[in-house]
Amino acid sequence: MRIFEIFFIVTLVVLFSVAAFSQSPTILYTYAQDIVPKYIVQENNISGFCHDIIIELNKELKKDNVEIRYKSSTARPIQQIINSLSNKEIQIFVGVPHSEEWEKSVKYVRLPLYGVREMFIIKSDMENVLNVKESMKVGVIGGTVTARKVPNMPQRQEIVEYKNIAEAIEALEKGKVDTLFLSSLVAGHYISQSKGKYKSMNAPSEKSYRYIIISKSVDDKVTKVVESALKKLLVSGVIDKLIKKYGLEGYVLPENVVEILLVDWKPYEWYDKGKKEWVGMDVDVVKKVFSELGFKPVFLTFPWTRCLELMKMKMYDGVMSVRDIEERKDFLAFPKEPISTGVDVLFKLKSKNINISSLENIPKQALCGFTDGYAYGDWFWNAKFRKINVSTDEMGFELLKAGRIDLFVCNLIVGKHIVQEMKLDVEHSPTFGEKMIYHVAFSKNFHGVYLADIFSEKLRELKSTSEYRNILKKYGIKYEEMWNY
Repeated sequence: MRIFEIFFIVTLVVLFSVAAFSQSPTILYTYAQDIVPKYIVQENNISGFCHDIIIELNKELKKDNVEIRYKSSTARPIQQIINSLSNKEIQIFVGVPHSEEWEKSVKYVRLPLYGVREMFIIKSDMENVLNVKESMKVGVIGGTVTARKVPNMPQRQEIVEYKNIAEAIEALEKGKVDTLFLSSLVAGHYISQSKGKYKSMNAPSEKSYRYIIISKSVDDKVTKVVESALKKLLVSGVIDKLIKKYGLEGYVLPENVVEILLVDWKPYEWYDKGKKEWVGMDVDVVKKVFSELGFKPVFLTFPWTRCLELMKMKMYDGVMSVRDIEERKDFLAFPKEPISTGVDVLFKLKSKNINISSLENIPKQALCGFTDGYAYGDWFWNAKFRKINVSTDEMGFELLKAGRIDLFVCNLIVGKHIVQEMKLDVEHSPTFGEKMIYHVAFSKNFHGVYLADIFSEKLRELKSTSEYRNILKKYGIKYEEMWNY
């Protein structure tokens, strides 16, 4: 009996130990980076913007028995952190830009944390002096991705590297450099805290994102748990609250804000002055798709050629209603699934004595307007009549009305809306070329390729629903008219 009792007790102890072991959390160790306000280390206490993200992540990760912990309270430079991830010393880091070089040694969680732009920070009392300088000393933080992306200035540049932000700020204070080129998270923090002492210099700036990276030694199941936790923060607006907490509005964007460029192009997209918002069948589709994905589209408008220039500079996330042509593939990531279609035709005033039933009947001296920057089919460029570019479709129809041009080429659906509003008595030609396929295209970078993939998949799903057909119907378009060709 005594032996049985001992065996029973031993068995319970073993079972309890196994159960306790199985319930022990998966610990992902990390380091703080030596850059404020991402991480602020004071007397072995860690705080800061990315530290607060870790706190919020741990609330979600706890449900899956995963936890992020600091291995040390000493802040480290980013390259040392990357090396520590590569050699399995730590397992995770929160708040790093994408780098093809770093991607070889670590895993990126594709969903970003927040969006930033790089910017120049200067002392406010030096602005007028810097405007006339022939050369500039630009301070950067050595080893960072931002340090490799300093844009060219009109003046000659000398790049000076510093170990950390404290050294860089001190150099700016003492006049050792004229400006610092930093992430807008870092620059924004110092500008907002300086009470007017510092300011930013206006300069075009690429938009980029910061991510969570994980050691390749970590199981993919754990990586998916981290990504799932981040998605929950995205939906709940946690990052947006932290941006406001640190006074970074205008410098940092939440991870789920997608900035999309577009122009007035009824009925695909246009700005409704009464509602004070962008509307249209493609806008409604974009809003619906991104809503399903947990993203918030923000629409901005510029002249069409400017939209394309800004996308080449990677300043925004996406652009509406573009054709997938070869010259644009260098700077745009196209989803496989198109958003809409259309056909281009020639419009003329009915009173104009020109036969537009075929291209051969149109006299060579006829002058045809086209909208600058739009991608027309080969039939148009090969046509023998004269051509002149205009800034917008509306301008083209104004010139047509005034008799300054004989013809104007335009998307049929768009043209019908414009002439109806202008009350023009026009007629249009048959379709001479192929049906145009339009996309929402994204910046050709790490995040843009990701957006193109998830947008395409969700758009394909939406197209199979009655909700999608109702969006088209709302704007007087039949599904068959849009897609059956």
